[in-house]
This record gives sequence, C-alpha cells and structure tokens, in this order.
Amino acid sequence: MIRPIVALAKLVIADPRVFLRYVGVGSSAAVVELTLFVAMHQWLGWPLLVANCTALGIAVIYCFLMQRSFTFQAHGDAARHLSLYLLMQSISAILNNAIMWGLVQKLSFYPPLAKVLQIGMIFLWNYTFARLVVFAPPRSRADSAP
Repeated sequence: MIRPIVALAKLVIADPRVFLRYVGVGSSAAVVELTLFVAMHQWLGWPLLVANCTALGIAVIYCFLMQRSFTFQAHGDAARHLSLYLLMQSISAILNNAIMWGLVQKLSFYPPLAKVLQIGMIFLWNYTFARLVVFAPPRSRADSAP
C-alpha cells in the first residue's frame, strides 16, 4: 500500500510544476464544463442529458489539448496520445462508479464523503496514468536495450 504512494510522491517531487499545471488545467476544465452545462441547459433550454454530455465532451477535449500542450508539453503522435487519453477516461468512468458503489453500498460511507474520496482517488489515478503512460516521453532505443 505504501509503495504506490511513495512512487506517486516521487513523481510530484520530481517536477512539482507539472503537477501544479495538471491541477490548474483540471480545475479550468471543471469550470469550462460547468459553464457550458449551465449555458446550454439553463439559458438555452437544452435537455438535461444532452447539455451534460455535450459539456462533458467539450471539457474532455479541452482538457486533453491543454494537458498535451501545456501540462506535459508532449510531442509526437497526437492520435496515440488521444487514444490513450480516452482509454484513461473510460477506465476512470468505470472506477468512479465502482469506488462510489463500494464506499456507499459495501462500506456504508456517507455519499458526499464517498464522492470526495472518489474524486481524490480518481485524480491521483489520472495524474499517474497521464504522466507515465499517456504523455510519457518516448523511450529511446538505449532505454529499451537489455
């Protein structure tokens, strides 16, 4: 249990600027999503789920573009980055629900507390996966040699 926490701490300590940019971009994506949702549902009268899905989709694209160009300053195959990013988001969606269900249904957590814990766990998962897999710098041939 302690080893993953230590590994994550090393990632953050190695370059805290990347972590802070990640937090900033994620926060701005949340503002974009909320603003678009309110505009589409409340002001324009779009149906609830249409507004929610549209706002979420735009926020995911915005977040991907900002994480790629600003947070991780990744270069190379954008299609590969996008496919891995969407995989990460898909896994996160499944984990979100599994964690909430487990905390509330199996462990009897108060739902708002479970939501806060779930958000924190998914945040750490997404940061680690994005840093080590999605936007990882390409490995040189020397790195992959035995």
